[in-house]
Amino acid sequence: MNKKRLFVVISLVIAVNAISSLSYISTAKAAKINAMKLYNKHCNACHDKNGKPTNFGKELATTDFTDKNWQANTTDEKIIKQITDGTTEKMMPFKDKMSADEIGVLVPVIRNFAKK
Repeated sequence: MNKKRLFVVISLVIAVNAISSLSYISTAKAAKINAMKLYNKHCNACHDKNGKPTNFGKELATTDFTDKNWQANTTDEKIIKQITDGTTEKMMPFKDKMSADEIGVLVPVIRNFAKK
């Protein structure tokens, strides 16, 4: 019985360490990515520097990132999916233009617009 319990504890410790190592790698990569540079390069045609729709963005009914209601009702996962997959006839997908880490660092940028 003790051997079985020891095996379970050791397995859990190994799993937790593996997960935290992967998180660190992703966090370390994200720290090297200039999120605002990505936003300005890929998002500014439809969203201005303050998170509001540009004139072109308004034609596409682009999201206003300063809208507190939208912010409160939109999950980070939904933002990532939207950027990754786009929307037919409204937003192009960016999965071929940015890595998952690059897309991920845009979430805090988008969230920050609600604070302004």
